[in-house]
Amino acid sequence: MMPCGHRRVMEGGGRGLMCGAKPKGAVEMRARSIASKLRSPDLRQTKSDILIANYIERNLAELPFETAKSIAQNVGVSQMTVGRYLRRLGYDGLEELKREMRHGASRTAWQVKGKFDRLRQDVRDGRLLAELIQQQIDDLGHMYEITVSRQWQQAVDVLVNAEEVFVAAYQNVRGVAQYFASQLSYARPKVQFVDGLNGTYVELLDGSGKDRCLFLCDVRRFASKAKPLAEQARAAGVKVILVSDDACVWAHEVSDIPIIMPGARGPLWDGAATMVALLDLMISNVVVELGDNVNARVDRLTRLQDVFGDFED
Repeated sequence: MMPCGHRRVMEGGGRGLMCGAKPKGAVEMRARSIASKLRSPDLRQTKSDILIANYIERNLAELPFETAKSIAQNVGVSQMTVGRYLRRLGYDGLEELKREMRHGASRTAWQVKGKFDRLRQDVRDGRLLAELIQQQIDDLGHMYEITVSRQWQQAVDVLVNAEEVFVAAYQNVRGVAQYFASQLSYARPKVQFVDGLNGTYVELLDGSGKDRCLFLCDVRRFASKAKPLAEQARAAGVKVILVSDDACVWAHEVSDIPIIMPGARGPLWDGAATMVALLDLMISNVVVELGDNVNARVDRLTRLQDVFGDFED
């Protein structure tokens, strides 16, 4: 279905999404130094290492409110494992890391602003929906850092320039990925969602096309087919973009471009708000890069819709 309220792309296109000015100075340098340590291969040797590193990196701004116990519970390891990891990171414990962060709290340049007094009071009163809303606000607050990352721009470049784009996903995020594929097909040609019902993914893996891209979405609990599909795609020379959450320990192993979101940790139910927001931003960025090419394609598709009469006048 045609994106609602389609607007023509501004003349000249542009690169990236302008979400705000990026913070400068010692504050950012300190946060980036810690994040750099967390990404070191020496500190990502085991599944537990990756889970703890991803969790701390994605929650640096909330670290003052964490304990070794809360980190262990959220990640699914023991407190002793968290303590050993922190010592390898160069800190005697979580309090020492917190002290360093207090001298330069990690803040994104893109933050939700407004009067949240009532929401905060609801959270204090234990109202469930307020907790869910606050969790989504916190997760969306990480979006800016993702959209200015090197991996993000690499993914945009691949989606713009690939000869063919194949989108795949499973279980609960399948519908979100199908929506992404449908929207992307209005911006550029040769986009299709692959469901694997033929048992082979031959349309992706037969080697008959050059410069192909697999855009794969998967989150905890991970689908049994996701990792093998990514591995087979790379073996076939297909560029793999993997959108996943911070519980994925094999993202860097099987993809060319991993994009890692905060994991869904709602008190009631794992939601898809973060993935929906991320994919919408990705489509917007692709549209900006493509510029006037999108206008011509949408005009053509609109004429075809009128011919076949699927939409009201």
